[in-house]
Amino acid sequence: MVEVAERCNSDMVCGIQQSFSQWRRWVGVPVHQREFNRLIERTTLEEMPSLIQDISACNRLIRRETIEKHAMRFPEGTAGEDLDFMARMYLNCDVISIVPEVVYNYRGRTDSRTSRISTQFFEDRVAVTEGLESSFGQKDALHIYKRLLRSEVRKLVGNRFKRVINQASYDEQLAVFDIVGRLIGKLSPADMRSADDFSLHEQIRIIMLSGREYEALVAYETAPHSPRYLHLLKSEVVKAQLFEPMMQLQYEGVGQYEKLAQLQRSRVFRRLSGLALSGLRVVRVLRHTQWRPMFLFLVARVLSGLRGWVTPTQKSNWLMDERVGSSAEDNGYFFFKYVRENQPSVPLYYVIDKRSPHRDRVSGLGQVVDRYSFRHAWLLCTARVLLSTDSFRGLAYPFELFPRFYEDTLNVFLQHGVAGNKTMNYTRANYPYFSKIVISNRIEQAFLTEPHYGFRPDQLMLTGIARLDNLPTEPPAEPRRKILVAPTWRRWLRGQDAIRTSRYYHAWNSLVTSPELAALLEEFGFELYFRPHFNMMHFIDEFESGAGRVHILRNLDEPLHQMIVEADVLVTDYSSVMYDFFYQHKPVIGYMFDRVEWEAQPPGPPHLDYAHELALDITETQDEVLSKLRETLANQCFITDEQKRRVAQLFEYRDGGNCERTFRAVVAAQEEAEGAREQLCSN
Repeated sequence: MVEVAERCNSDMVCGIQQSFSQWRRWVGVPVHQREFNRLIERTTLEEMPSLIQDISACNRLIRRETIEKHAMRFPEGTAGEDLDFMARMYLNCDVISIVPEVVYNYRGRTDSRTSRISTQFFEDRVAVTEGLESSFGQKDALHIYKRLLRSEVRKLVGNRFKRVINQASYDEQLAVFDIVGRLIGKLSPADMRSADDFSLHEQIRIIMLSGREYEALVAYETAPHSPRYLHLLKSEVVKAQLFEPMMQLQYEGVGQYEKLAQLQRSRVFRRLSGLALSGLRVVRVLRHTQWRPMFLFLVARVLSGLRGWVTPTQKSNWLMDERVGSSAEDNGYFFFKYVRENQPSVPLYYVIDKRSPHRDRVSGLGQVVDRYSFRHAWLLCTARVLLSTDSFRGLAYPFELFPRFYEDTLNVFLQHGVAGNKTMNYTRANYPYFSKIVISNRIEQAFLTEPHYGFRPDQLMLTGIARLDNLPTEPPAEPRRKILVAPTWRRWLRGQDAIRTSRYYHAWNSLVTSPELAALLEEFGFELYFRPHFNMMHFIDEFESGAGRVHILRNLDEPLHQMIVEADVLVTDYSSVMYDFFYQHKPVIGYMFDRVEWEAQPPGPPHLDYAHELALDITETQDEVLSKLRETLANQCFITDEQKRRVAQLFEYRDGGNCERTFRAVVAAQEEAEGAREQLCSN
């Protein structure tokens, strides 16, 4: 480099910068890849404008006289020092030389300062880029500044941008999006779709940032192969701009898809793939199989068979559980409690893990069985009726390997709550062994018989869910001064990083720790109880940094029912707990900050119109939540006549008789099944 500088009287000599890690080596600067392949003794920025893509100071020599002549210095206190210095240096160099050799090896480390995510980094880079526009204008080089602009946008929406999505908090993400958007606002629509400067994925990011389609952008980054983000796009202009890069992304895979299609038409491929899928199913079942209960079941099955050979075995037992045998606080518990207290002669047994914190709660009712015990196995072999709030996989564990045993039982799905706030995954195709489903209203009846779910009308039991019987139908005359906050989950959030950086976590954390909420609670003398979802428990300490009147329910094993009875107001998003408050004629505030995204989630939209069918007040911002909460507390926590009218549509019954109706419906279904079985045997 020194020899070239002396021979050519160069102001600057540039060489190739190569990056490396313990796994690979690469040249990451586009101009190094494309044009640093030969010795270029004399050039200028005007003659070779692509040089502006390389603004690093480490891969070059610069003549000291040139630096002093133009009083060039690196700016201090900014992450854009190389960018500012080198861009101005290019403008002041009369002779630039290129050496086609690797002159600098850069070690890439994930823990380096330059790899860290900070809003200030983006602010510094954007501010420096903006400040350079006047310098290039003075040199009549704005056409080169446009290249610099595209180059910097490419760097800002490249690999570091992905780390923003995966690592930065939601408010930091928004700040970065706004900052980068300042530069993108200087690009024309043609610039945004420049294939020379941006990959297809980068074009999509840029177009979404230009239209401030932040929700769609995050959805695209976290699940690029899911169409969910398309439903989140609001701007027709952005949709039109995205059409071309999206089509190109699909076109890139056409050749691969055609080859795959030809292969799939092969008979050998179909047979091999069928065998592979069958093998995967067996492996999946065996991987989740608990061998001790399986062994107990097989022993019990043999014994019941031997007993039946000597003397016919009477299959009359009822067996039930709740949440895979782990709890006793929901519809399973309250139905079991009703039967034990009102129909004690019925041979109904409650299956629960002996380590469950709810076991003592249910054991006093009698006929409680340890999950996966020999007694559980024996009762399962002699059961005629199975009832569960879940998929029966804990109650009837061997059925995954021996599905034909389902034919021997009447399987009643008690549900977790009133359905309709989202599209559920329990369809007839997924759960063909559901004999009956308990429902609460005719809205559920209508959509469960649609083709997507595929259940027959006679499989639905319009009796109401059991736990509502233990709720009052009207609120107390005087408020108990308690507020319950109970958000539901987002199935698209997977992993700790995705939760911590999500809008979901940001919204709820910001609400319960806000000074405005603290002042509101103090003013009205209310206590707030926040029951986070299980997946949010890793961040529980941050939630506890709120006001003294904000209480975090750490122990999620404690039954929620008592708090549902005592709380005067519920703040939630889409949780079915809202129906327990509707049933009591208590106010519900829906904090639906991501309603568009919730309604666009797979496998489909909700079955209710939140604004017109649910008896709640919908809010979308924190300020709206606090305003509505103030209004509700000032109104002594009463609901309107219109909301009471809507409640009537959500419950076929509000008379405390759900358990009795469910019991009688199960008995009738059992008798019908027995009659059909006897008829079949006689034939």
